[in-house]
Amino acid sequence: MALFGSGLAYHPTWMTCTALIVAGGSRPDPLVVAALPTVDFCVAADGGADNARQVGIAIDAVVGDMDSISHTELAILENSDVEIARHPAVKDRTDLELAFDRALEVQPDRLLVIGFGGGRVDHELASMALLASPAFGDVLVDGLVGSARLAVVRRPRTIEGVVGETISLIPMLGPVGGVTTEGLEFPLEGSQLDAATSRGVSNRFVAPTATVSVSTGVVLAVQPYALKDRGIGSFGGQNGHGVHDSGIGHGRLGDDGGSQDYEGGKDRGG
Repeated sequence: MALFGSGLAYHPTWMTCTALIVAGGSRPDPLVVAALPTVDFCVAADGGADNARQVGIAIDAVVGDMDSISHTELAILENSDVEIARHPAVKDRTDLELAFDRALEVQPDRLLVIGFGGGRVDHELASMALLASPAFGDVLVDGLVGSARLAVVRRPRTIEGVVGETISLIPMLGPVGGVTTEGLEFPLEGSQLDAATSRGVSNRFVAPTATVSVSTGVVLAVQPYALKDRGIGSFGGQNGHGVHDSGIGHGRLGDDGGSQDYEGGKDRGG
């Protein structure tokens, strides 16, 4: 199984540019990094430059107020051809959002984010919301946080897992309509997931792949134990197709409230 498969065995013809953001949180495991697809542009968010070097990722740019990058790393970059974009310490956006902005300048079709999490809870919450920003509506966005794999669902997507693995569908930025799934224990058919509710938490795979589609809004599909359940090495780097855009609709958009919808009353492990 591949961690970020759209850049590997499955590579849609329309997908021509993949950008990688290395955040300044937890350092990615080198074996996870080995599973990444080839990227066309890599930007580090401040101290993410240290993370990148420690796991062997070459960056094209670093952005931020440079308060968390090490003096040694900054000195190395200042004597290289890596772009350094300094921002004031007092600013309206986090370093990660600035990194997103820089990545969007290369007009990527796909955006991968690694290395965030493990720090301040306010930063982590803001980062999760950032993944679903309308600014990235035309971009396929995936992330890796600790042992969890994240896939932003704005269009029909196929997500690879293992039978029995936990997956949660979190509504982002407001209510999400027309949510339809296949391959999950508690399927949804044209359902609505309201903001600030837990209805989508702790579903489970009943097949090696699941499909998720929405008609309105944005869902964050979270596999919280993606690395723990399978072991990092099982993601492979060359032969899978872990999370990808299906390109076509899956399932049927029906009325909400049917017998196949899963409700809070069922045992969902959460």
